[in-house]
Parts: sequence; C-alpha cells; structure tokens
Amino acid sequence: MGNRAPGAAICVSARPALKAGLTFSCMGVDRNEELDLCEECGSPLEDGFCHNCGSGFREGASPVGAAPLDRRELSRVLGRSVGSRAHGSYALSMQQEEGLAPLRKEIQSLVEQFNASPEVKSSVKQNSERTAVRLLDGLGPTDAAVVSVAQEFLKLGRNMAEVGVCISRAHQRMGQLKDLVIEVYPLASEVKVFVDGRERGFKSHASGLYKRLRIPVYIEDGNTRVELKNARLTREGYDSRRVRPLDQTSFVLVLDETNFELFKVLEEARLSGRLLGNEPDVRMLLRKYSIAKLPLTERILRETALLQGVSAEYTARLVEKLRDGRGRSPRKLAEEALLEACESVVPASLSDLIVEKHHLKRSAVRSLVVVPELASWQG
Repeated sequence: MGNRAPGAAICVSARPALKAGLTFSCMGVDRNEELDLCEECGSPLEDGFCHNCGSGFREGASPVGAAPLDRRELSRVLGRSVGSRAHGSYALSMQQEEGLAPLRKEIQSLVEQFNASPEVKSSVKQNSERTAVRLLDGLGPTDAAVVSVAQEFLKLGRNMAEVGVCISRAHQRMGQLKDLVIEVYPLASEVKVFVDGRERGFKSHASGLYKRLRIPVYIEDGNTRVELKNARLTREGYDSRRVRPLDQTSFVLVLDETNFELFKVLEEARLSGRLLGNEPDVRMLLRKYSIAKLPLTERILRETALLQGVSAEYTARLVEKLRDGRGRSPRKLAEEALLEACESVVPASLSDLIVEKHHLKRSAVRSLVVVPELASWQG
C-alpha cells in the first residue's frame, strides 16, 4: 500500500460481486470512473476486450455471443414498448440465468461437430443462441439448440443429410432411421448383434424355428458391417434394399433413406412461429389444430349442420390472429379463434339444447365446443 503509485486504482474484488448480480466499479484516487468488467473473470475491459481471458463481454454478451433479444425484438415479443433500463435488466438477467448454461453447452457441442472455419463457427454459435432463446420454453434446451444450430447451417447452404449426420454425432436419436428387421436361425439361446464391432441392442420375437430381430439403425450406420453371434441370416429374411449379405453371419447396411427425426423437430419449431425470421405456415397450423381432432365437437357441429360455417369462420379468424399474435402461441390463438367462431355462428339457444341432449356439463361446453377436447391439440 505504501509503494502504490499516485493515481493508481483501488479495485474491489469483482468475482463475488458478479455472482451476486451486483455491479462494482474501480475508483481512482484522482477521479471516479465506472469500468466495464469481464463477466467471465472480473478483470477490467479495455474497449470491450478482456486481455485476461481473451474475450469481450459487453451488453450481456457471453462466450458464444449475444443471447438476449434487442429492444425492438423484445418489444415485438411482449407487444409493448421496452425502455433502455428495462432492456438492460432483461439482458443481464438472461445472462445470469442458470437455465441458459445447458443451452450454451448444447450449442457449443453441436457446432463443433461440423467442419467449418473458426469464424463460421463463432457466427453460428452467436446466431444460434439468439434463436434458441425464443424456443427454450417450448422445446427445452436440447431441442432448442438442435433446431437453432441446424437452421443456421441450412441457411449457409449445407444440405439436410449433412446437417443430420453432424447433429446425430452429438445426439444419436436425431439420426435414427426406420428399424432394420431381419429373420435369423438361432444357434444358441443368446443371440447378439454387433454393428461396426460394437454390440447393439435389439428386440426379438419367435417365428416358428426362427427369430425376427428388430435392430435400431442410424444415419452413420450406412455402409457398416453387421455381424451376428449365435445366429444365421435366413435366405429371404431381410430387405435386400437395406442389406447386402457377406455370408450367413454378416452383412453390410445400405442406408440411403431420409432421416425424419431432425425434420420433425424442425417442423415443431416452425409451427411454434418462434423461429427467427420465420412466420408460421397457416396451412400446416390448420392441419395441426383442426376441428377434426375434436371428435365430439365435430360430431355436434355436423349434427346441427353448422360444421361448414364454423370451419370457414374459424379459418378466417385464425389467419387474422396470426398476423399479430402478440407473443401468444399458435395453439392459444387457434383455441381463441375456434371459440370466437362458434360463438358468432351458433345461436345460444341451440347450444343449450345440445348440452341437454348429450347430457354434457354446462361448464365443459362453450357454444358448441367441448372444451376438454382442446387438450388433444397438444399432441
């Protein structure tokens, strides 16, 4: 302390303060000046750059890029204007939220499976995190990360097959194909299957003297060798389009088919309407949230000859609501549109008559919509 040079700064340890979510500043002897501190190590930043850990972390940024939405995006999601102070609090809370740690870890792991330059990977990580934050509540950290990273590489011109293979290296289920079914003649009670030298589990059931094995296969299994232990492949007990026999106990997998697991997750995210720069597909939403999936409601509307009228009104109202959903989910908008359509088309007296005829609880029916059936739209 006695040898400190004039004007040197006295700094309070920043690490505990950052964990507590507080802001500390370094105070000089000659002047008071608030410095930006690195959120990773607590060292002062110089022009937004930390010389200790090599990164800049301003405005709620993280090692993989800026996750929070900007003020305009946040205002659009909330359906109201957001001031700079409220946005700053939001950005800080998002970065300090422990729930985002698994998301960032997933994104980093997925991006590293791709063959790309460090610059491209850095850009993909940053953009993916911004997109994944929108999907987190609906899909969870794993699928949100998968969708956001896949979307970014697809935008860069990578095809679905390549993206599927790379994603499946981190999450094998994303590369799962239709199970391989083969018929074998067992030579002992315990039959085993080895794919590329590694044992693979399977399901089996007896078929007379033979056994039918259902073996899970994945994109990366293409052109790999499969060996049977204590069993022999029967002469016509396999799909010749997927199996190229080498001998009675081994064959090569030929897998030229499309992977649907990644496609299904991407479709779920698109239907949510939360993909950055991606509007929900009205036709797909009308199929997902169709009156046909509400069997009792559809039957009642058909009995009263109002199905066509309600369907037309429902479609018109849903299209209108999707233009400005104010942050609400497509499912919520579909429920509102259907209830409003029924109330505008169906006379109240008719609704009361139908409730009595079908012995329904009044509280379970709104107009002619059987409300408990709306839960089936979650599937």
